Amino acid sequence: MNTRRLRSITDWIQSTDLAEVGYHDGSTGFDFRTARDHAPAPSAAFSNRYIPICAQAVGLFQPNAPGAPRLGEEGLAVEAGDILGLVETGVGKPHPVQAPCPGRVAKVFIEPGQPVDYGQPLFFLERGA
Repeated sequence: MNTRRLRSITDWIQSTDLAEVGYHDGSTGFDFRTARDHAPAPSAAFSNRYIPICAQAVGLFQPNAPGAPRLGEEGLAVEAGDILGLVETGVGKPHPVQAPCPGRVAKVFIEPGQPVDYGQPLFFLERGA
């Protein structure tokens, strides 16, 4: 591949929002990654008013401990630290699913008894609502 053609490709890549491009034609080719790949995410990306609350363990979701109120229902106001549910792993104590800040439960993605994976979104919390 000649350098003039390669330069035109790299100039084009930098004019787009692409972060990575690969080109292969038979035995020739290249993979190109821009510096934007490693730049920290802008702080505005974290200013969304909805916060995902994800499972911190693999197991079965339970909406509350026996005798405790069910707080993980759409529309309910919660405080930081309120338990929205539990993930039963079968080993030791269940893992609580807690509200990270005050707000309102905007969306519930999980049903009682449903299996969950680590990192799976369970709720969306609307911050300070």
